[in-house]
Amino acid sequence: MKPPLKLISLLLVAGLAACAGHNQQLAAQVEQSQGEVRDDLEALKQAVEASYDREKAMAERLRQAEEGGAQLREDLHLMQSQLDLLRRQLAAPQPAGAEPPAPPEVFSLYRAGRESYETRHYDRAIAQFTQLLEAAPEDDLADNAQYWIGECYYGLGKYRQALTAFAKIFVYAKTEKAADAQLKIARCHLALEEPDKARAAYQKLLDEYPDSQYAPTARRGLQDLEH
Repeated sequence: MKPPLKLISLLLVAGLAACAGHNQQLAAQVEQSQGEVRDDLEALKQAVEASYDREKAMAERLRQAEEGGAQLREDLHLMQSQLDLLRRQLAAPQPAGAEPPAPPEVFSLYRAGRESYETRHYDRAIAQFTQLLEAAPEDDLADNAQYWIGECYYGLGKYRQALTAFAKIFVYAKTEKAADAQLKIARCHLALEEPDKARAAYQKLLDEYPDSQYAPTARRGLQDLEH
C-alpha cells in the first residue's frame, strides 16, 4: 500500500527543513572560521609590523651610537692635537713679555665646519672643510676634514660625490677614519641601489678592519643583503 501523498509531502518538508537547518549551521561555522582566520591574520600582521618597528628603532639607536662614538673619538683627537700644539708652543723660546701665539686658522676652520655640519648647512661646511684642506693639507685634522666633506655630500643626497670624498680618506697613511669611511662607502652604494658593490664594501671592512666597532654593522649589512 502506497503512503498517502500528504505524508510524503510532510516528510519532504521535514527533510528540506532539516537540510536547511544543517546548511545554516554549516554556514555559521564557516563564517565563524573565516572570522577567526581574519583575526589571526590581523594579529599576525600587527605582530610583524611591531617587530619591524622595533628593528627600525634598534637600527636607529645603533646608528646614533655609532655616530656618537665617532664624534667622541674625533673630539678627543682634536683635543690631543690642540694639546700637542700647546706643548710645542711652550717648549719654543719666547721673547720676554711676548703674547702667546694665537691658535692656527685650521682649528677655527675645523670647528666652524663641524658647527655648519651639525646645523645641516652642508654646502657651507663643505666650503669650510675645503678651505682647511687648501690651507693645511698636511695637518693632523686634514683627514677628518676630508671625511666630513663626504658626510656633507651624503647628507645632501649626493652619493657619487660622497663616494669620491670617502675614497680620498685612504690617501692619509695615519688616518683614524678609514673604517668610518669604509662603512659610509657601503651605505653610499646601498643608497645608489648597487647591492653588489655594497656587499663588497662591507666585506672589505670586515677583511681589513676586523676589530673595528663597525664590524658587527657590516655583518648585519651582509645578512640583510642576502634576503
